[in-house]
Amino acid sequence: MRGRNIKILLAGALLLPSVAWAQDGAETPAVSIAYNAALVSDYRFRGISYTTRHPAVQVGADLAFRSGLFLGTWTTNVSDYGSSNLEVDLYGGYGGSLAGFDYSATLYTYVYPGGVDTDYFELQATIARTFGPVTSTLTFAYTPDQWNSNRDNFYAALGADVAMGDWPLTASFSIGRENGSYDHKLDWSAGLTYKLDALDLSASYVDSNYKGPLEAGRNARAGIVLSARAGF
Repeated sequence: MRGRNIKILLAGALLLPSVAWAQDGAETPAVSIAYNAALVSDYRFRGISYTTRHPAVQVGADLAFRSGLFLGTWTTNVSDYGSSNLEVDLYGGYGGSLAGFDYSATLYTYVYPGGVDTDYFELQATIARTFGPVTSTLTFAYTPDQWNSNRDNFYAALGADVAMGDWPLTASFSIGRENGSYDHKLDWSAGLTYKLDALDLSASYVDSNYKGPLEAGRNARAGIVLSARAGF
């Protein structure tokens, strides 16, 4: 089974879709919509390249409600996967804050148009806390046994974003562990993001311990991922 995170959560240039929460003291609109578009040198998800180490164009949209409910979609090109070259993520969930922690629970559906036995869904939960310039995020994802797999899949990751003082720079770090579709796979990344108005420019080092045969193993090797992402 192939999968994305949740997007998650990004770390560095892995450009997963996200819902933006209102700043403290700011009035939250009843409904808000945000769009994003990105160009990445390699679409990596949990350490594995889904574009055989080639570039990807990615676009998404998020609809957020004052109640904490949200809906979204995100699309990227991928290398041939069950005769499909496109991934479309559809997701919805609920998020909020409690006792200084931000949390979310999301149901993702991953669709590969034209693919054969490729689509699946995943349940994901995140908990985040900010300590000074550091925001730490803990992510859990569970994919039950479905038509394109004969095993449940579990993924857990810890990420940190560190604001670099008055500079428009953020350092990002993450480490994750996956078991099910892969046997005890680890992935890790470290990167820098420079914010220029609505544009985020990122460079990340991404690696994993996966040593699969042939092309699968090559797609899991260490690499530098460059990205430019605009939000509006």
